[in-house]
Amino acid sequence: MEWIILYRDDLEKAANETKEMLLVHNIESTIVPIAKIADLQDEKINESVKNATHCVLFDNQLLLEDKISFFYGYLVGRVKKFFSLTNEWAKNMEFFKNVFLFKGENALKKGLEKQLDAIKTEERSREAFSNLFNEGIPYTADCFAYHISKNNLKVCQDFVDAGISINTRTEEGTPMLNVAIRAEQSEAVNWILSQNVDIDAVSNDRGYSAVMDAVWKNNYELTKILIERGANLNFISRDGQSVLVLAVGAGKFDICKLLAESGADPDVKDQMGMSAYEYAKLFGKKDIAQMLEKYHKE
Repeated sequence: MEWIILYRDDLEKAANETKEMLLVHNIESTIVPIAKIADLQDEKINESVKNATHCVLFDNQLLLEDKISFFYGYLVGRVKKFFSLTNEWAKNMEFFKNVFLFKGENALKKGLEKQLDAIKTEERSREAFSNLFNEGIPYTADCFAYHISKNNLKVCQDFVDAGISINTRTEEGTPMLNVAIRAEQSEAVNWILSQNVDIDAVSNDRGYSAVMDAVWKNNYELTKILIERGANLNFISRDGQSVLVLAVGAGKFDICKLLAESGADPDVKDQMGMSAYEYAKLFGKKDIAQMLEKYHKE
């Protein structure tokens, strides 16, 4: 972003305060007295006006100078946002969607600050789209999933910044969290979990939640991460299994113990009317059955 702040001499203080406020938000700006922009021979000033993406105008007077009028009109026509004090000239521009008018310098500064988060989000989105385009990466859910599976988090962040939801799914209906779990990409899993993701979303193919996919992969660490983030441990999959039944079937004592200690019910019945505890006994998995005994209530 290239910000320019223009001001009349009597509003220099407000202009400088605005520059400082933008710096707090990590936004650099060029501050220019209005009297100087009429100098068409000043290459530095002309360059600032030409490159500006956002303009803040502290001008509370009637506009009389033709050269200044030309610069104002040029800026309104090309910048993404134009913030100005209300004056007769600015009123003529208020039908433009990018023009925002305020009564008084304090109102302008406060109004501008309220919009900064949205402005930065908008800029990040534009930059992210540009990054994806320049890399030849299609903006699709399946491409997003591919880069999650490869742990290409910089590209993944571009997808999110460009506007794709972290809760989007592949064409087959697999949530992105499940994609990361199945690829056993712990860094991608933590990145996804740091956002507003539905941790218990169920895939359309297996009918598994993310924690069930972690158990299916026999991945203790990922199972633990999901448990710590509050995954539902008593969910029943589409084929009627609980996550603990799945773990017992795989014969993974450490994962069964982790699940049971974390609240997975060993007595939840599957579609066959059997519980994880009963399966452990039926298949002679004595160590697991003995461990589950203290959680067994029936």
